[in-house]
Amino acid sequence: MSLATSQRRDQRRRLVVSWNRSAATPSSSQPETRRLADYSPEALPEHQPSLATLLPAGLGGFALTAACLLALLAAAVGVGLWEAVTGGSVFGRNATRFAATLASARRCLDVQSLLSLGGWLAQICLIVATATALIVRLMRRHRRDDYQGRYRAWGWLAGLFALTACAGQVPLGDLFAAFVSDATGISLGPDGMGWWVLTAGMLYGAVGLWCVLPLHERAATGIWLSLCFAAWAAAAACAWVGQGQAVQEQAFQAAVGNSCWIAGAVLAAIAMLAAARSVLREVRNLPARSSAGKPAVAADTAQNARKAAAVEADDDRATPVEARRDEVDDTRRQRQGPTVFVDTAEASEADDDLEQSGRHLSKAERKRLRKLSRMSQAA
Repeated sequence: MSLATSQRRDQRRRLVVSWNRSAATPSSSQPETRRLADYSPEALPEHQPSLATLLPAGLGGFALTAACLLALLAAAVGVGLWEAVTGGSVFGRNATRFAATLASARRCLDVQSLLSLGGWLAQICLIVATATALIVRLMRRHRRDDYQGRYRAWGWLAGLFALTACAGQVPLGDLFAAFVSDATGISLGPDGMGWWVLTAGMLYGAVGLWCVLPLHERAATGIWLSLCFAAWAAAAACAWVGQGQAVQEQAFQAAVGNSCWIAGAVLAAIAMLAAARSVLREVRNLPARSSAGKPAVAADTAQNARKAAAVEADDDRATPVEARRDEVDDTRRQRQGPTVFVDTAEASEADDDLEQSGRHLSKAERKRLRKLSRMSQAA
């Protein structure tokens, strides 16, 4: 036993001596660094996709995302709002078994308090709206014709969304209302709540118009953002009306108001996704959908422009000798007399005769032949 122990000690001592010698003696080549794991070069942070590429740019992706958010809203708010409106209970209140579990599930879906599944969904949606607004700001700041710095509006809107998310958990509204009421001596609304509602409404209205109006496709963003503001206005109205009422009426008003506030947060996220889709279409230079009757006219105009460009390209391919010869022929024809206009069929027969005779055709004649051939092919 002692022999084995002494052998291990000697081996450890020799290893320590060898390590000290290798550390003291400088090596000519750098030692190889030990890799913790083997990664491909695509795993580097600069090779990862940015957040802007994850946003839905197509109509199908945007519709699917909006439908998922609305479905989550219905699942988070529907049960609690139905119980508050009808007075019934989705979960059995008289159940003897799993009574504690059902009571906990009821508290998770209770809309009378924002410390529930609906409040969590609202916070997530407001964070998504804030991040999307910042992404839109980063894209809009590279617009070359933005001489007035209109991209800064999206930063202001992101700040307002972040402040709203904070106000959902911290009583910032009560703090602001009390401060303005004490400073001015005027209590606007119950407990000065009118100051908070008035200030928030003016800021959201001004910043919202500042953001939406410069967009090329602003209809979807304007509609979703207007619905968001309407939902938050309804939540403020419920809180205003619920002051000074009975306990049951206050509970009902709180449930409806919180539901409207959560719905406004979800609609804000959808509005920002619509704005990001509009800006992405602008960046990628995707054309807007034209109304009925316009595509045919646009197609004809584009086709005529392509034909004219092809004719000019064919004429430019002529050599200097041929160009000089065409000019001489044109001058000779002008001296012979005015141009006689004939029918299309007669002109085509005359041109065929000119081609068969082998005489050199001028630039105007060659252009005329090409035009007639295209007209015959189109017919």
